Amino acid sequence: MLEENEIVYEILQEKDIEQTINCLVDVFPSAEPMSKALQVTPSELYPFAEMICQKAVAEGLSHVAKDPATSEVAGFIISEHLSNESEEEVHKNIPQKFEVFSQVLKELHEQYEMEKKLVNSKIFHIFLLGAREKYRGRKIGNKLLENNLKMAAQAGFSQAIVEASGKISQHICRKYGFEDRVSLDY
Repeated sequence: MLEENEIVYEILQEKDIEQTINCLVDVFPSAEPMSKALQVTPSELYPFAEMICQKAVAEGLSHVAKDPATSEVAGFIISEHLSNESEEEVHKNIPQKFEVFSQVLKELHEQYEMEKKLVNSKIFHIFLLGAREKYRGRKIGNKLLENNLKMAAQAGFSQAIVEASGKISQHICRKYGFEDRVSLDY
């Protein structure tokens, strides 16, 4: 556990799952560009967020930022060990309304020739990053990414990838050394 700027950062655990799901469904419909364009509602996103967060707890590769005064989850970073199986699981369980997300990810991975890179690689995939609006401006996304990347390095991951769809997440990722390899206009 690490505390900075009156926010506590820790690995996502079972006890935080419900709050993390609620944070995710609060953040993405209002802040993520594709979610906004598709007018995704929190209730539509909830089952997918639940699946992703449960998987994240099981893998132990994700972090949350919590307000110690209230224990509220202020932000999250959902990461995974990228494999052909994890990609297939996400794509088969994605709700119909979100099929455009699946298609965008598939297209990006094809452009990046991800299939070739998945063979015998230990790739750290940063899947989702967000912070509640009332906590923005406190560098929560920066600290979540920083902690997550340190953990990935310690765990022996050979590389990290992210598909950053929002301007803020793109800025944060570039700040931490990520380079644009492929892009799609949408």
